[in-house]
Amino acid sequence: MKKACLIKSILIVALLSYMAAGSVFAQSGINSPYSRYGVGILSDRSTTFGKAMGGIGVGMRNLNTINTINPASYSTVDTLTFIADMGFSLQYVNFQEGKKRVNARNSTVDYMAVQFRMLPKMGFTAAFVPLSNVGYNFTSVKTISSTDEEIKTRTSQYWGTGGLRQFMAGLGWKTTGWLSLGMNASFVMGDISHYVVDTYSDNLISSRPLSYTAEVKGLNLDFGIQTTLPVKGGKMVIGAVYSPSSDLVCDGVRVELGGDSIDYSRRGSFSLPQSISGGFSFSSEKITLGADLSFQGWSAASFFGREYGRDCLKASAGVEYCPDISDKRFLKHSTYRAGISFRQPYYSIDGKKGPSEYVLSAGISVPFAFSYDSRSMLHVSGQFVRVQPGSGGMITENYFRINVGVSFMERWFMKIQAD
Repeated sequence: MKKACLIKSILIVALLSYMAAGSVFAQSGINSPYSRYGVGILSDRSTTFGKAMGGIGVGMRNLNTINTINPASYSTVDTLTFIADMGFSLQYVNFQEGKKRVNARNSTVDYMAVQFRMLPKMGFTAAFVPLSNVGYNFTSVKTISSTDEEIKTRTSQYWGTGGLRQFMAGLGWKTTGWLSLGMNASFVMGDISHYVVDTYSDNLISSRPLSYTAEVKGLNLDFGIQTTLPVKGGKMVIGAVYSPSSDLVCDGVRVELGGDSIDYSRRGSFSLPQSISGGFSFSSEKITLGADLSFQGWSAASFFGREYGRDCLKASAGVEYCPDISDKRFLKHSTYRAGISFRQPYYSIDGKKGPSEYVLSAGISVPFAFSYDSRSMLHVSGQFVRVQPGSGGMITENYFRINVGVSFMERWFMKIQAD
């Protein structure tokens, strides 16, 4: 009984951390000039186990993991189990433009989530995950005029902060032995700020500050479906997720130029796109294979009252291998994962195609302890991310990212007869 109380205490601490995560998520945890565009750098909504598999999740249906990508998967949680999952990441990034190279390091909390059975055949999940991140600070120097006596230059300093976060709650319902349905309702909120200050080598030319700031909030929905089919040697899960477009309410959006300001506080100044995703997974006794394909219609979305998004596709695939889940030897009981993904740019830069993203990932999940009621795991994965420009004159980014996650999976609702 003492052990059960200790485990519950740990989970209570985790929940309190979850409730206090707002201040943590306010930090973007990135440093990329591409976060100037759209709503910033889009986050991968996967938990740590999914990140190791290329970010797949539409067709994934695992008993002991939280999969926020497809709410239909929530129905897998059993009657006695309570799951708390959280993750953070550390990353090293190299920026390259021509022969110039700059390095940076960042860290951030990625997500926090809890899951439990609400009703027979129905699971509930609550999560706090980032939707996008904005964070950059760089300087550009341009020659505006040149004579034999003098060269006049303009120095532009750019910096920005913020991002969007999601408070998510969802239900997954297993309608039959082969069909599950689910829905997420996400309250989206955040702030995005961009600043530009132009200064001139000629002191007769005044400095020109320019800023764009926005506080946004709104509701976003996800509808998911999964069907489980028996096949030779295992089972196959086919899934789909649909998210309708949604307008965000803007509060205090303004543009300031030389002291003048324009108020953009209205619905529709920011919006999220319609998205459609499909995926599958095949599971045998030791191996799971899966792949996802998603479409997002960013060309109809608005950023600061303007439309310069691009429709984009994301494709990902992953594999999972567990030698023997019943074996208590460390290497046999651990789960190994690997994956790849590709995402097209969702915005344009001065009318040109933005950068594409390529990701290679691998990871391992190891148990904390071996006992009748403990399935808690430590998840560690590494990602190499290449952000490749769509045209010349842009910056190439290379990331090496370490993701660390902890899943507490305990049988809270079991009645203990004796210690």
